Amino acid sequence: MFCHVDGFCRTTGPLFGGFCALCLVILLLSGCSPTESIETSAKRAVKLEAVSSVAGEAWRVSGNVRQRQRASLAFESAGRLETLSVDIGDQVRQGQVLAALDLQSVRLRQQQARASLSSSQALAAERKGNYRRQQRLYAAGSIAQSVVESAQASFEQAQARQLRAVSDMALAQHDVERGQLVAPFSGRVVARLADRYAQLTAGKVLLELESSDDRQVAAAVPASQAQGMKPGDVAVAYTAAQPSTPLDLVLEGGSSRAENGLLQTCIFRLRNPSVALSSGLTVLVQLHMEMPRRLAVPVSALLMGPISTNAQVFVYQPATTNETLGKVVIRNVSIAGVEQGRAVIDGGLAEGEQVVSAGVAFLSNGQSVMVYQPTTRLAQN
Repeated sequence: MFCHVDGFCRTTGPLFGGFCALCLVILLLSGCSPTESIETSAKRAVKLEAVSSVAGEAWRVSGNVRQRQRASLAFESAGRLETLSVDIGDQVRQGQVLAALDLQSVRLRQQQARASLSSSQALAAERKGNYRRQQRLYAAGSIAQSVVESAQASFEQAQARQLRAVSDMALAQHDVERGQLVAPFSGRVVARLADRYAQLTAGKVLLELESSDDRQVAAAVPASQAQGMKPGDVAVAYTAAQPSTPLDLVLEGGSSRAENGLLQTCIFRLRNPSVALSSGLTVLVQLHMEMPRRLAVPVSALLMGPISTNAQVFVYQPATTNETLGKVVIRNVSIAGVEQGRAVIDGGLAEGEQVVSAGVAFLSNGQSVMVYQPTTRLAQN
């Protein structure tokens, strides 16, 4: 009897355990019924920024300080430098002799030309007197006409020799004058490129001279901007030594030719001529031009295309019932440039439209989103 009961328990025990497990699975599956499903997908939160217009930055170009009067002085003829009476930094006056070549051979040629001139003058005077005597004798019938014609030809030859001697004398005097270097204006010597007793070639620059009372600033301005400039326009310049101190400039004029098709040279004068600026100094010139306002968005809002001037942005379109819920639509835009971390937009957006300013790489066209709402003051700032 006991053995029968024990056998029954061994037989029904595993069946009972399996039945309990089956009931548990059914209960779990009943909790996942599709009639009670809950949508668990969350909308992506996006940070927005309104498209705003900003004033264009003033044009800044580099310029060089120079004196209005400047000259590179050289001898017209070759020779040995005999005299050099000035050095760098010396003040000179107009007409002052600054340097001279060895003029010994030149002066000898001058003496030779002077002697030749005297001889030709005497010969011309003698031939002239002979020609007049022959004319009187011919008038008296004492000589033939051919004698008069011969005397006339001799006189004309003497006149030609005299003219040649006069020219030789002028050339010799010019050579003497060319052997001296004279200051064309009053100023200061800023460079000396040879030493005394050096052998100079014709045209080799020896001294550089500048005036000391009238400074200019020569700036290379983009041709597109130079076309709108006129004499009298104002600008300011900054030096590296005093970057916070502006120097007032006034436009005097500019070149009508664009160097390399891009830049035109504009000449400014200092409004205050007493300002001490060394010639050759490089300054930063800021042009005071009226710049149009342009639309700009953060660079992080751009999806760049294959061309650097084309890009895309995600424009936010709010729902009619809730301003914080909506979708983003992709928009093609044109980029004019980047200034201070913001992209200047040429077209494709209107002022006031809201664009996604971060995380644009994770969005798709038409995607439903919600506006990011900061929860702390730190995030709001």
